Amino acid sequence: MRLAGAYQAVEALDVEREAAVLQRSRHTDYLFLAWNGRCRLSTLPAVYEPDTPANLDWLACRGVTPWPVIALYLHADKAVEGLPWGSVTLLDQQTAVEDVRIFSALPESQRERHIRLLVKRYQRHVTYCSMLEVIQYLKTGRG
Repeated sequence: MRLAGAYQAVEALDVEREAAVLQRSRHTDYLFLAWNGRCRLSTLPAVYEPDTPANLDWLACRGVTPWPVIALYLHADKAVEGLPWGSVTLLDQQTAVEDVRIFSALPESQRERHIRLLVKRYQRHVTYCSMLEVIQYLKTGRG
């Protein structure tokens, strides 16, 4: 998450604020969005809940944007010396936004089921990439 701030024009204080949320939270699964100088770390239910700030931010990034949009799935397995430790999945931002658009319109029970399946898919179907590929993604928003 901090690397996204290093490669995008996101205020360092905003990234640190979101990192602090990650450190003190009990949740394990998050979506992180960085775009146009802004960033937001949110739980998946908040992103898929219609008309929440997190949902509106994701939907605002639909279509072609004049700036790179970084979309990450973060999973915290454990804490090491007080810091979250886990995995990061680079998301195709447009696909993720379309998923949010479609599934946030469904009833809560269907959204919850979709989120469980999404988490399972992100954790089981992993594509490994190099640090160079991560940096390229963070610079351009494209994998």
